[in-house]
Amino acid sequence: MVLPDVQNQEALLPIGLDKVGLVGIVKRVKITRDKDEFILLPSISAFIDLPQKMRGIHMSRSIETIEGIIEEISYRPVRSIEGFCEKLVKTLLEKHDYASQAMVTMESPLVLDVRSGETEVKRQKTCNVYAKGMGERKNGEIVARIFLGVSCEGMTVCPCGQEITKDYSKTMLEKRARELRIDEETIDKILNLIPIASHSQRCRAKIMIETPEENAISIIELTRIIEESMSGITQDVLKRPDEARLIRIAHLNPKFIEDTARQIIYRITQKFGKLPDKTEISVEVESMESVHGYNAFAAKTTTLGEIKQTIEPELLKK
Repeated sequence: MVLPDVQNQEALLPIGLDKVGLVGIVKRVKITRDKDEFILLPSISAFIDLPQKMRGIHMSRSIETIEGIIEEISYRPVRSIEGFCEKLVKTLLEKHDYASQAMVTMESPLVLDVRSGETEVKRQKTCNVYAKGMGERKNGEIVARIFLGVSCEGMTVCPCGQEITKDYSKTMLEKRARELRIDEETIDKILNLIPIASHSQRCRAKIMIETPEENAISIIELTRIIEESMSGITQDVLKRPDEARLIRIAHLNPKFIEDTARQIIYRITQKFGKLPDKTEISVEVESMESVHGYNAFAAKTTTLGEIKQTIEPELLKK
């Protein structure tokens, strides 16, 4: 008995669709990178486009592609999540010969071992890892672009709130200058020496960067770029000396969310500037505001070439 192929029937309406597929497929993936081994539980989404005359895609081919590659790598771990993503997107187009484009996205938590505090105690820190593969047919061949990304949190201190507090502190010291036996110059020295209060908040940033090949970009380097672009690095466990040090450092390094976004882009260009100028970068930063009932957000999508044209070459060498 031959079952009817309903998907190949004429579409009820002749409208092509950009993305049709599966979302929320969770699988276990083992990544071996140099001497490191990561176990990921990515949520995978896989899409292809659908011609206007065709009624539906063959969903089973998509899930069979994912299951087949997962089965393969369960015995032979892959070298990178972005390489795994690239393999999936190419195989999807091989299986769905009627499609001209395919896209696969992945998102997974990743636990990293870090050293924190003055005693450099070993701790665990969680970030989210992302991968995206986009494939299309060109001149009879399948061409893919792959992206690797990460998101993690840090701490920011508001420069505006700090300046308001500094101005108030200066006014109070000036009113009591005679009593305290201090002059204008001493007041300025005091205010430039001590951390000035302001409101602070957790801040989450996400980077997605196009990579020419797997293992060209380090996940750990991306997390470091995010953390170093903020006022301070958050930690799950803080002894009192470490907490005091974090607060002091963060308040001596106040940053707007816009400062953080620009700093991330700048550091990416510094670290990965040897990648092709057409390399696409996407940065998103969200501040979980502490004194407002809303969050602040900043984003930028650009290329390495565009940033290199904007920033003086001398600055990129620093």
